[in-house]
Amino acid sequence: MDTSVYTLLIVESPTIAGIIQKMCPPSVYVISTDGFCWRPRYDVHEHQIKAIADPDKLPIRNELKEQAKIAGTIVIAVDSDASGDFIAWSVNRFIQSSNIKRGQLQSLSKKSIYTMLSETTELDEAHLEARLKNQFLIQKLWSKYAEIPDMQLAGLISILGANTHFHSFLDENHSLYRSNKPVQSHFDEWINLRPAQNHDQFRVQKPLSTFDVLEFIQSEKLSPTFHDGQLLLNQLFQTVLPFSEESLISYPRTSAQAFYSDTWAHMRQQYLNIGSVNHLKPTYLQEIADNEDPHESIHPIDLSIEPDSVAGELPKNIGKLYRWIYNQTLESLSMPKLLEKSLISDLNPDVIFYPDSDNIFNSIQSIYPCLTLSELGIKMNELGIAKSSKFGKTVDEWISKGWIHLNNRTVTPGKKVVKYLDEANSLHKKLLEVNRLKENRTLKPETVKEIITS
Repeated sequence: MDTSVYTLLIVESPTIAGIIQKMCPPSVYVISTDGFCWRPRYDVHEHQIKAIADPDKLPIRNELKEQAKIAGTIVIAVDSDASGDFIAWSVNRFIQSSNIKRGQLQSLSKKSIYTMLSETTELDEAHLEARLKNQFLIQKLWSKYAEIPDMQLAGLISILGANTHFHSFLDENHSLYRSNKPVQSHFDEWINLRPAQNHDQFRVQKPLSTFDVLEFIQSEKLSPTFHDGQLLLNQLFQTVLPFSEESLISYPRTSAQAFYSDTWAHMRQQYLNIGSVNHLKPTYLQEIADNEDPHESIHPIDLSIEPDSVAGELPKNIGKLYRWIYNQTLESLSMPKLLEKSLISDLNPDVIFYPDSDNIFNSIQSIYPCLTLSELGIKMNELGIAKSSKFGKTVDEWISKGWIHLNNRTVTPGKKVVKYLDEANSLHKKLLEVNRLKENRTLKPETVKEIITS
């Protein structure tokens, strides 16, 4: 990054804008859009999208226009979900400059901010517009022609009723078990187990997604609602230590359960400063994220900032959350632990089942498949329906509508979902197909309608 060139950096959150401004060189000026400065309006007949100015945001738009006139470079750093795409697209249309780039913020550390400013990408307005229009088109046609007009409800039915692969299971006492390989099954299918003989099996901890963190916050009752839980996670992200000015965690809205290769290399060096090379997870077990993915898993920025060392500087629940993220990340970097207890099924002899907690000592005879909240979030994200950026609020809505029920960490369908479970496999197929169409730059309404009504 050329620090002599005046750069306009555009973010969504006023709080994040204030934090970043303190860490940037004097040549960078940060403006927050404070959400939408324009509201989207989609015409399904013309397959066109418009940006309608919010009258309350006129001062922000005026400042954007004035600063853009004198900026050598303009960087838009917002989420890569539908809301972030619309903000980037509408700002680009409004400013109409050839100097606009897009940046991906990975953390609020000074190093990460400088990296973002130096590794920007071209903002492809045509691609953004096509993707936004396709998303609106699919939603409009789904609500008009689908048997289950609400796409989120359809998604829940398709996941909670389909014959699918499971990694999580419950016993008669509602204790949670995991499997080392996916198991094809129905929700109501019991699996008989017996102790495994001569099996040296390990518990592998993956890096954390937003869905994993929200599941933990709920199970530990760190917040009254899932929306509040997501706000708590965002508070931790925005926390900057007063003396060192170091942030604590990476970007908090992500569906990834993997780290970039560069992050593995960086964290390996940090790990070796506090642990042994013999305890580090071997390369062949490391979960590697694609560098094209907008965000990697949530993790501490600096492993030398141990939870005990900052406990006095953090509110109780934020400190507890940081401690858990820190410890889970260490496990995801470390050699998997040998299982104290493992079981097998005669129907799936190559699959190992094991208790999620070492505290479970029951002599279990059988288990049945289930979905944890995190697994539900990941599956809904794969369908393009529920994004990590708003998952907390979305889960609260599902619960209030009675679409799902939660028993600690696991999800069961509500009455309205149960009513349509026979349609689950058909719905799942349709939702997968329409989700694949979102990147199609020449998408036609007839194509979408044909899938929905088939």
